[in-house]
Amino acid sequence: MGDTQLERWYVVQTHQHCESLAERHLSSQNLRTYLPKRHRTIRHAHTIKTVCSAYFDGYLFVSLDIQRQRWSPINSTVGVRKLVMSDRKPIPVPYGIVESLIMATDEDGFLHPKDIFQTGKTVKVSSGPFAEQLGVLDYVGRSGAVRVLMDIMNRAVPIYIDRDKCIVLN
Repeated sequence: MGDTQLERWYVVQTHQHCESLAERHLSSQNLRTYLPKRHRTIRHAHTIKTVCSAYFDGYLFVSLDIQRQRWSPINSTVGVRKLVMSDRKPIPVPYGIVESLIMATDEDGFLHPKDIFQTGKTVKVSSGPFAEQLGVLDYVGRSGAVRVLMDIMNRAVPIYIDRDKCIVLN
């Protein structure tokens, strides 16, 4: 594609169970997409089977330079409901989030989130009173909270924040 510096990731909402269909049609338009997958166990009528599905049901990501590329045709692509927008413009995903997801995705497209949030990794806080501050991931809880050690006045001070407010840097 051209200069990737101006490209950003955007969220595409898809029709129910049409993530792969939408991805194929967006790719056929020469758009770069990212659709993380997961294995899901389905129990029905005394049978159990494992299927492949989208990690984020009803969503995928597309990389665009909205200054150079026409993005409006995305909304009429087969399988797509709409680009997530505000004030009639697509909303970019904050830097580092999709990139962290991609780094935790294997060659078959399956996302392994435990690879993203490993203790000892450097994280940047994306919002709240510690926004833009760097710290070291110390603990990851099951409920979505993480403990980050922040260097405050030459001391490692633990803070507890939501996992979605951290961007893993390494």
